[in-house]
Amino acid sequence: MIIGIGIDLVDIARVNKIMEGIAGERFAIRVLTPGERELAAKRQGRLAEFIAGRFAAKEAVSKALGCGIGKQVSLQHIEVLPDERGKPICTVDNEALQRLELDPAHTVIHLSITHTHSTAMAYVMVENRAV
Repeated sequence: MIIGIGIDLVDIARVNKIMEGIAGERFAIRVLTPGERELAAKRQGRLAEFIAGRFAAKEAVSKALGCGIGKQVSLQHIEVLPDERGKPICTVDNEALQRLELDPAHTVIHLSITHTHSTAMAYVMVENRAV
């Protein structure tokens, strides 16, 4: 059963401007989990595109969960890391899912992230596989 669908668009130039400013590092720490920051540190260039994609993904996940980013689910509760083939795999902290009355063992998040020169977009579908 589909729990929800979410989509989000992020302007890469806006993220780039933030990253070039004095708040850039703070913004990256707020948006990215430690695992995502480790992945970002290994990238050569296109950091704003990477962060914009992760931010869009997390916003889309929160919309699909029906709660938005806030007290129940924060940016740090959502992590997007690639699998061995590079596919983005999204996980949400078990406690955050339980606050939303979702069973972590049966909640599956399907995520697609894409970019143009100027925009990052993420599409998410959250599914309950127990039903």
